[in-house]
Amino acid sequence: MEVTIGKKTSALKFNFKALFNANRDFSNTDDKGNNLGDGATNLFTRILMGDTSVIPDIIKVAGNVDKVSADELFAAVDELTEDGEKIDETLDTLKDELKNSGFFKKSIITQKENIEEALPALKKKEQTEEVKAQVAAVERILKLLNENL
Repeated sequence: MEVTIGKKTSALKFNFKALFNANRDFSNTDDKGNNLGDGATNLFTRILMGDTSVIPDIIKVAGNVDKVSADELFAAVDELTEDGEKIDETLDTLKDELKNSGFFKKSIITQKENIEEALPALKKKEQTEEVKAQVAAVERILKLLNENL
């Protein structure tokens, strides 16, 4: 998959550098501010949920683009999606790219397994409304991952 930013066309590469950038820029942090290394899974989940704002984020991590303006990035998204006419096709292609990358697939599967392992402990917590909402969100993410990996 290629993307044009400004006057430069670049291939989106889902290599180790892209995984590193995804985990650096899009991971959650724990209570102490430590990076949880789940950025690749977060991007993949956003694709599965149909979040179109994930497209520029993926271009940033996989397009090897530095110092681009927001306008250039948005123009690239417009071109890639044919002005929004092919959003679903673009998201499907990106999903396949992540699944076909050994680096991303390994990271996503590892995070999925970690979520599966942590879910029973979350369910054992006192079931406040907040915890119930967290359990529901985690179960939805697991369902999406299981259906799409």
